[in-house]
Amino acid sequence: MKTNKSGFTLTELLAVVLIIGILTSIALPQYNRSIARADATTALVTLRSIFDSAKRYKAANSVPPMKLQGLDISIFDASSDTTQSFTLDKFVYIFSNSRVSACRLPNKDYCFNFYYNHDTYGKDTLTCEVVNRAKYSWLCENMGDTAISDAEFLMRG
Repeated sequence: MKTNKSGFTLTELLAVVLIIGILTSIALPQYNRSIARADATTALVTLRSIFDSAKRYKAANSVPPMKLQGLDISIFDASSDTTQSFTLDKFVYIFSNSRVSACRLPNKDYCFNFYYNHDTYGKDTLTCEVVNRAKYSWLCENMGDTAISDAEFLMRG
């Protein structure tokens, strides 16, 4: 009598599932970090454009802008141009007297701040601060302890 031995044993299938699980547990966190870094980079580019326009506005009007309306840039899909802040993608962009900020939604876990003039860091500086949780602290740790240019931050990433 001839027995048919085609197919896989339960042990072989469990070994394959275990290997796939291990590879996934290694790859998934790195993928999530890449997505977070891409989101942060997008926010920095948008924030830099807003900040440069805000500086031009401040130079022309002697006061910093407090809303998107009146700036010489157009941001597609910005949710509001009549208030002190607006939402775009995963970030809220906020105008104040001393800076323009981009904070990640929904909990404002971390914020990038471009200062017009900061007492400690000086003029036209970028800072990063983790607000609520340490989940994104690695983004700010890449910047170091002091404020740096956004180009230098992107190179360190």
